Amino acid sequence: MDGNGLPSATVSMDGTSVQTDENGMFVFDGVSAGAHTLTASASGKQTKETTVTVSSNGNNVVWNVSLPNEGTTVEISANGNTETSVTSETIEGNEEGEVTVDVTVPESALPQGSSIVITPLYTLDEAEARTGTRATTRAAETLMLIGTNVACTDANTTLAEPISLTYDIDAEVAQSIRAQKFVNGQWVDAEYTVDGNHVTVFADQFTSYTLLFGAEVTSSTTTTPLAFEQDLWDNLYGNGDMTVGSASFTYHVGTEITSSGTSRIMAYLIEILARIAGANVTTATGSYPINVTLPIGTALHVTGEQQVTTLTVSALNRSVSGSQYGDVAIVTTTYNREHNGGGGGVH
Repeated sequence: MDGNGLPSATVSMDGTSVQTDENGMFVFDGVSAGAHTLTASASGKQTKETTVTVSSNGNNVVWNVSLPNEGTTVEISANGNTETSVTSETIEGNEEGEVTVDVTVPESALPQGSSIVITPLYTLDEAEARTGTRATTRAAETLMLIGTNVACTDANTTLAEPISLTYDIDAEVAQSIRAQKFVNGQWVDAEYTVDGNHVTVFADQFTSYTLLFGAEVTSSTTTTPLAFEQDLWDNLYGNGDMTVGSASFTYHVGTEITSSGTSRIMAYLIEILARIAGANVTTATGSYPINVTLPIGTALHVTGEQQVTTLTVSALNRSVSGSQYGDVAIVTTTYNREHNGGGGGVH
């Protein structure tokens, strides 16, 4: 969540697992066309899962994911209220985007010695995953400033009275917040109060709670050319067959955020953008298999491009932007002396 690569994480796909390198990078080679489920996990981190689709043309799919910390376990004290605090994770250098949540468990809310787990949440998908179900509908304000999952280690325990979750946020943002909770597969309004820069949500059951933020995300997509170590194999006037094995190229993984957190609101927007797309860019090397033999009188040229999506998150007359690097497509073209530019294919 700090934007840096996570080494020694495990990424699994189709029963095969790989470990990330020191930069948090991983690669699966020779993946068949179709849908594939990927899972990323690491010690002390929440596990994330996604589904990617590899086309029959053999596109290079990029998955960039952040793994938040696991939750904090709190044991209920014998006398008086039980209090603790948890602070959201931020990307490195954007500490203004932190949100601290003060958790107060009234004396009579839970039996002495029972334990609850408090987990900061950063997306609605995470909030729903914590409950084991997915929402059938969501409110129009689907961008979350911050959320909290409240769980009990004893599945049979219920709350006798609400737990208070008090979020310390920017006072201007607090006025535009809407609090919700996840109940029976639906997001419904939660009871909350606003006092200056404090928003207190009353958690009356074990589930996920969110502060929805009226931010808007806009995007536009372009492409950027790939840089190949060798992009031309010329056997037009050779002395024999020419074997072409693979083409090595460089591409990017991640997102370059071009804005800085000059205020708490700007820092919040940067965090939202980072959760959507990442917050750091790594240069990677790919190898595209060609595996053809060029007879005398032919040549092969390879080109490629990578998707680049410009994302802008806006709220309260502020905005931040970033460039997210996406999937890679490669085109090979063969031609001969008689027919310049004769054949080709997208791969």
